[in-house]
Amino acid sequence: MPSTTGFVKAGLVHRGCLTSVEKIDICRGVFAFLVVVAHALDIAWAIHPDAPARLPEWQHHLLLYVVGAGIYWVIGFFVISGYCIQLSVERQTEDGEFPLGHYLTARLTRILPLYYAALLTAVACEWLMGPARPLCWPHGLNAGTLAAQLLVIQNLTQTYGSFAPSWSITNEMFYYLMYGGIVALGRKGGLRPAVWGAVLFGTLALVLDVVYFAGWRSGVVRSPGLLFGLGFIWFQGVLVAEYRETLRGSWIAAAGSRFWPLVLALAMVLWLSRRVHLQVVYLVLGAAFTLMLIRFVAADASARATAPRRDRQAAWIRMLGLSSYPTYLFHGPIVMLVGSILTRFGLTSDWRITWLVLASIGISSGITLGYLAEAPLMAWRAIFLKRLGGAPSRSDRCLAPTAAPPSPTAVLGT
Repeated sequence: MPSTTGFVKAGLVHRGCLTSVEKIDICRGVFAFLVVVAHALDIAWAIHPDAPARLPEWQHHLLLYVVGAGIYWVIGFFVISGYCIQLSVERQTEDGEFPLGHYLTARLTRILPLYYAALLTAVACEWLMGPARPLCWPHGLNAGTLAAQLLVIQNLTQTYGSFAPSWSITNEMFYYLMYGGIVALGRKGGLRPAVWGAVLFGTLALVLDVVYFAGWRSGVVRSPGLLFGLGFIWFQGVLVAEYRETLRGSWIAAAGSRFWPLVLALAMVLWLSRRVHLQVVYLVLGAAFTLMLIRFVAADASARATAPRRDRQAAWIRMLGLSSYPTYLFHGPIVMLVGSILTRFGLTSDWRITWLVLASIGISSGITLGYLAEAPLMAWRAIFLKRLGGAPSRSDRCLAPTAAPPSPTAVLGT
């Protein structure tokens, strides 16, 4: 089970060595790579449809529900996103006012430039694949779904082919817009936006879930229920950021948060058992990654250090942070195109080799795009926002990319 615990043992992450933001950068990169590994498995099995049936049942289930389950890292990214957005909001409200327009501009310039570049790449890759397209993410190869992608409302309709992992961008945009409004209204009313938002989203998610399981099992109820449910998990990250000073001085937080890898393992066991609804798995995962953030904050002995690192360790951390978002956005179409090429030239003798090739290319292309695309875009954005009246904080690097939803065959209780 991959986790930051491995980095602790390797000496990369330990008390007094890295700040919480640096640890988050490491997690963002590792989580994005794990998403690629999961989706590469889906595509490899689409190219080798007989491969799963030849595996022992236990091995097939372990690959399907653990290694190939990108949904685990979806939850991690949502919690990280909420945490980092709260840091950015706090920076923008230091003077007592919350500039909603500047906040929204910062969010849109963070998401959309690379998003549209990746969408254009997806369209080109779909055209190049032609009849040799792997039978994975088959929906959305039409003008209507492309229009939904252009308007960033694809989660309300359907995603465009190999750009399927972008469904969560709709969620991110919704949370950003809603939280901006909640902060603006909350400050005027003397309310704590983080608490207000968590209560609002949690209540709406609970009500919609009750309606859904009471018998109104339709997409009209399920989709907003999932949107607000994941939003409640997003707000858990916001709450950790809001109360991080209290958490740093709490021995209970320091002791209890040590068990976050065990909670993550519990979520994997629950899904592997296929005896619980997916909503339960989501909640346990939310708790695991919230505890992870609390652990980072509680153990953050150098949280107030502002001098940037200049050593080799810092370069690796920066690489992981920069590669995260482009890895998520571009890996779907790139890996699908590579799968198409392997199929056309008959280079698909073993599904495990196909999986390795797809995962390697997906990860390496994300790292490359981190330097060639993400780094210059972030530099441009910093200059642009500074001209508008304030430079983006370091926490803006914490945009949380997310994975595609699991295959319907892997979802229990739906």
